[in-house]
Amino acid sequence: MLLLFFSLLFRSPENIPPRMKNTVIFIGSYSEASKDGIHAMIMLDKEPFSKGLRGFSGIKNPSFLKLSVNHQLLYAVSEVEDGTVQAYAVESADGPNPPGLSPAGSPQPAGNGPCHIAIDKQNRHLIVSNYGGGSLAVFPLDNNGIPRPAIQRLMFSGNGPNPSRQEAPHAHSAIFSPDGKQVLAADLGTDRIYVYEYDPGHTNRPLSPAKQPFATTAPGGGPRHMAFSADGKLLFVVLEMTGQIQTFRYQNGAITPLQIVSAAPPHYKGDNFSGADIHLSPDGKFLYSSLRGDVHHITIFRVSGNELKIAGYQDLGGRKEPRNFCLSPNGAFLYCGLQKSGVVAIYKRNAETGLLTDTNISIEVPSPVCLEPMQ
Repeated sequence: MLLLFFSLLFRSPENIPPRMKNTVIFIGSYSEASKDGIHAMIMLDKEPFSKGLRGFSGIKNPSFLKLSVNHQLLYAVSEVEDGTVQAYAVESADGPNPPGLSPAGSPQPAGNGPCHIAIDKQNRHLIVSNYGGGSLAVFPLDNNGIPRPAIQRLMFSGNGPNPSRQEAPHAHSAIFSPDGKQVLAADLGTDRIYVYEYDPGHTNRPLSPAKQPFATTAPGGGPRHMAFSADGKLLFVVLEMTGQIQTFRYQNGAITPLQIVSAAPPHYKGDNFSGADIHLSPDGKFLYSSLRGDVHHITIFRVSGNELKIAGYQDLGGRKEPRNFCLSPNGAFLYCGLQKSGVVAIYKRNAETGLLTDTNISIEVPSPVCLEPMQ
C-alpha cells in the first residue's frame, strides 16, 4: 500500500497541492565540484526582491537545471567531457529560508558536454542534450523520479556552413510538444530541428523519427533554445549564431517556416552578437530573448497572430553575458543571469506593454548560467 501511495504521488503531479508560497529560483553555474555550483534563493514581490542565498557543492559545472513536474526533485547536468545527470531531493521550502538539496540516486552517464534537460509531463522520461557529443540521451525515471541508466541514445550527423562552429553536430536542447506526443531537438551544428514521436510505454526506444524527421533553420543560424506559443501552434527558435528568432508553424506534427526576425537593436550596426535564451510570458502575449557579444540586451517581442513584432529592448546597464533568464510564475518579474558579471539582475515587467524596468538590484552569484523557478 505504501509503494502504491508513492507511485501515485510521483505519477500524478497535477493532483499535488502547491508546496510553496514563495517563488524560489535555483541557479546553475560553471564551477568546480569543491565550490558551490548550485544556489537557491527566495524571490519577493517588493524590495529587496530576494532573501537568502544558499549554495550547494559536489557537482562540477551544473550548467543546466530542471525541476521535476511535482517540484520534489531537481535535476542537474555536469557539463564535462564525460558528463552526467544527477537528481537532488528538494527539501521543504515552507519556512523563511531557501530549500535544501540532497543527492537522490547516483549520477547517470549522459554524454560529452551535456547542456540541457527536458522532462515529459508524466515524469516518465528525462532527455539530456549533449552539445559536445551531438546526441540525445533518454533516461527512464523510476516511481520516485530517480533517473535510471539511459535506454536510448540518438547520435546526430552532418555539419553546417560555418566551419568554426558547425564542423559537427551540437545538440543544444530538446522540448516536448504541447500535447506530449513529440520531442523536438535543436542541433546547432546542422541547422536542424529534429522531430521524434514519443511513446512513453516503449521500454527501450521511446523516441522514433517522425513522418517529418526534421525541419531546417536558416543556414548558419545555429538553433539553440525553443519555446511554443500559448496555443501550441507556433514554435519559436533562437538562432545563436545570428541572433535571430525564427518562427515556425507547428500543426499536426508538421513544422513550416514562417518568419525570421533579428533580435539586435536597430542602432547596432556590427555583427558580433549572438542569441542565448528565449521564454514566453505566462500570459502568452510576449516573447523574450537575450543577446550576448557586443550587444548585451533582452529583446521583447509582441506575439501578434503568426508574427513577432518588436515591442522594445532592455539594456542591461553594462552587465554582461545574459546567457539565461526566467520569468516569475506570475509574470511580474524577469530574473536574468549575467555570466560574465557574476550577478542575477531583477527586472519588473509591465504586463500590458511587456516592457521591463530595472530594479537596480543584483544578487551576486558566480557565473550564473541557468535559472529554474518554482512556486
